[in-house]
Amino acid sequence: MNEEILLSIIVPCYNVPLPQLRQCLDSLEFLDKVVTHEVWIIDDGSTKDEVVAYIESRHNPHLHALRQENMGCGGARNTGIEHSRGEYVTFVDADDFIYYGPYIELLKILREKQPDILAQGYSMRYEGAATNFMMNYDIHPSACSYFIHRSLLTKLRFTPHIYHEDEEFSTKLHLLRAHLITVPFSAYFYRYESTSITHNTERTHVLKRFEDFRTILHGLQSLDVPSPHDLALQRRLDIMAMCYILTLLRDSASRADTLFALKKLAELRLYPLPLRWRGLRYAAVALTTRIPTVAHLLSPLVKLLFKIQDASAEKRAFAAHAYLVNADEPEV
Repeated sequence: MNEEILLSIIVPCYNVPLPQLRQCLDSLEFLDKVVTHEVWIIDDGSTKDEVVAYIESRHNPHLHALRQENMGCGGARNTGIEHSRGEYVTFVDADDFIYYGPYIELLKILREKQPDILAQGYSMRYEGAATNFMMNYDIHPSACSYFIHRSLLTKLRFTPHIYHEDEEFSTKLHLLRAHLITVPFSAYFYRYESTSITHNTERTHVLKRFEDFRTILHGLQSLDVPSPHDLALQRRLDIMAMCYILTLLRDSASRADTLFALKKLAELRLYPLPLRWRGLRYAAVALTTRIPTVAHLLSPLVKLLFKIQDASAEKRAFAAHAYLVNADEPEV
């Protein structure tokens, strides 16, 4: 490992339009002046073989591109991890971008405090054991929220060819013996796309998402986690089961599909949701969805709430995009 490289940024890319990839990479370009880094763009078998040539055309020594057979976002990230050399590893999706102001603050924390994990976008500051944090608070499932010290990635990898791979990865990350720092701001801007995998309502995609989610839940249940860390894992499983139910009610148009999915969740002993205190939202979902048929009847309300939430997220993403485009050059 080259000790001079502080940060490796891994960018999985699958059928992302070049203008969006360009915006993503443009938002990272200021790092050339502020930190030793590398960016690995992994073309995960896009239908057009144009990413590598585009990266080469930028003539930026910090940018590296590889093309591989399609393995899903997790498989592309694994490839990036294998090729990267930085002390810390982080992820940016090819259709998203970062904002340099808070990103510089994150880099300062990495240099000064040298945590095992630095997590952005929380409503609170925390410094301590990652597992203890997960025992008491909800964690961000997205891998793009984290800067991870390479020592934690010796064995930890994403599962390829599945959806919701971030849920599994972030949970396992917090179960490691790791020092975590969270900060109450974010440098990451998610581009809302109604056609993305997480919003695709085609039945085959919906069913695969929930099958993969159940596989992940079962795999996490099977982990041999010593006490008291098992309590942190149980809390996380409860929250993931709640998210499973809410997303099921948002995406499933069929009563039969809903009842089948809830039956499968019950086989994992995660439905009905256990009556434990996990916050107000969890309590509301746990109480109102205890009967499968009643849960299905709530589907229109859940769809409406998600629609309102998505509209708000889209508006925030647009405002962030406009602010980034019009921002001044970074102070370095």
